[in-house]
Amino acid sequence: MKRSIVSEIIQTLYPDDIKCIVCGREMHGNRYGLCGDCKLEINDNYCVRCGRHKVGVGDYCGTCSDHVLYFDEARSAVNYVGDAKEIVQRLKYGSARYLARPMSQYLLDVLLLSDWDIDCITFVPLHKKRQRKRGYNQAELLAKELASHVDVPCLKLLEKVRATKNQTNLDRNERMENLRGAFEAVTAPPKHVVIIDDVMTTGSTLNECCKTLKKAGATVVYALTFASVPERPSLDTKVQNIADFGNK
Repeated sequence: MKRSIVSEIIQTLYPDDIKCIVCGREMHGNRYGLCGDCKLEINDNYCVRCGRHKVGVGDYCGTCSDHVLYFDEARSAVNYVGDAKEIVQRLKYGSARYLARPMSQYLLDVLLLSDWDIDCITFVPLHKKRQRKRGYNQAELLAKELASHVDVPCLKLLEKVRATKNQTNLDRNERMENLRGAFEAVTAPPKHVVIIDDVMTTGSTLNECCKTLKKAGATVVYALTFASVPERPSLDTKVQNIADFGNK
C-alpha cells in the first residue's frame, strides 16, 4: 500500500500544526503534532491476535484464548496511557476534531508496516442520538484522515441500530452481551476490510462490528485503533519479576 505522494508533499511543505498537541508549546510543524520533548508510548510489544500491549515475550496476551474473535488481526498504534489517553479524551469529548489528523499518522505507520491486503477502510459507528449530541464520530474522523493518505476508499458499512448503556463499569462478558445485535450492515462490504476506532478497551465493540461485517459478506476484517488499554500483569508475572530482580 503506497502513501499518496501529493499528500506527503503538501504535509511536508505546509504543515498544519504549530503547537504541540500534548504540551501546547510552539514548534515547527511535523506530521505527528509533537514537540521534541513530548512523546507517546508506542505499542511495540503487542499480541499478534488482538494487538494490545502484552506482558511477557510470548506471541499472545492472556485473554485472547478465552473468547471467540471475529477480526482476523488487530493492531493499536500506541498504549492508552498518559498523554495518549488525554489526547483521545480531547478528541472524543472536547470537540478537538483537529487531533484526528496527527492521530491518523500513527494509524498510517501501523498500516504501512502491516501485510494487510484491504479493499476499503470503515469505522465503528455511533448511535444516531449519541452522534447528534456530540456532533461527530471520532472514529469516522480518524478513518477519513487515514483514507486520505492511502489508495483505498473510506466507506460507511455499519450503523448502530440500538442504543446501548455505558460500558465503563461492565466487564468483558457484560460488554459483549450489551452489544449483541447493536450493529447492522448498511451495504454489502468488500471482501477485505479494515475497521477503525479510537481505543480498544476489551475489544468487545470491535469484535461485534467485525462479526456483523462477516455476516454481511466480508471474508477478512482487520481492526486498527489509535490506542489500546495494555494488558495488566498477572500475579504470577509480578512474582516472577520480583524474583528476577532479586537474582540480579
